[in-house]
Parts: sequence; structure tokens; C-alpha cells
Amino acid sequence: MELVTPSEKYYQSYIDAIEEYEQNNIDTYDFFDISKYDIFEKMEDYRTGRNLPEGYVKATYFWLVDKDEFIGEISIRHSLTDSLLRFGGNIGYGIRYSYWNKGIGTIMLSKALVYAKDVLGLNKVLITCNDNNFGSARVIEKNGGILQDKIINTIDGVDRLSRRYWIEL
Repeated sequence: MELVTPSEKYYQSYIDAIEEYEQNNIDTYDFFDISKYDIFEKMEDYRTGRNLPEGYVKATYFWLVDKDEFIGEISIRHSLTDSLLRFGGNIGYGIRYSYWNKGIGTIMLSKALVYAKDVLGLNKVLITCNDNNFGSARVIEKNGGILQDKIINTIDGVDRLSRRYWIEL
């Protein structure tokens, strides 16, 4: 398994992962909406900081792949805004549903933390998750995450209790 720059080679597998989320009513991670735009162009815009909506920051996207199969996506935000300090943090990730509970998230986050430190020069990162997302909490904790607190965020009109973890790099 390796982290790679997203590419056409894994695109169909990426679409399959999105469909797995839809079929299983999973909403813990938002993959890019392939019906709205070219996702590769969108990811490049995030990487370079071009054409970003107001309040958004640069982010680098990687896909975790094994052979020719997409397994997960991780985004590493280069900086934090007040909003990201409350919800979202520096890193967000989604694992293909058929790969849940196999330790994949732990591996993917571990690899992304190396990039955050060695390439982006970050010395600590914030990662958040819903309080009831025990799988994500375990992934963060296995990678050295220290729970700062739990806070209520209102997202799309719904109050959600969020955990905020810091990882020293």
C-alpha cells in the first residue's frame, strides 16, 4: 500500500468507493462530487491555493492504493482557520467502506503525518472527528493523538459533538 497523487489510473475505483458510501448511507467523509467538476483539477486548485472559496486553505490530497485499487483518500490542510480549529483540523480522511476495520486508516494517517512534517514543515496537526465515530478516534489515538476537548459544532443546521485531537510531529 502506498500514498499516491490522485490519478486517472485509480479513478474508476474511486467512483466505486463513492458508491459504497452511498449504498451504505455513510456520511463520515465527503468525497469530491464527480458530477460537478473535474476532481483532478479541483485537487490541483487546493494544492496550489488557486480558485478556492472564501475561507478555504491550501490542501494536498493523496490516495491510498494497493496495486490498482483505490482504498482511501486523505487531505492535509497546510494551515488552520478559526473554522478549521473548531471542525476539520489539518487532516481529513475517508476509507473505502469495504476496507473498514482492517487497520487501513491507521496506516494511511501514519503515512500522511510524515508528509505533513517532512514536506509541509508542520510540527503539530489538529484532527477532528464526530464523538460517536469510534473508528476514527482509534485511528487518531493510534497515531499519537491527544484529545484536547469535545465541543459542539453546528453543521448544516445540526448540532454535532466533535472531538479535537492534536498530534505532535
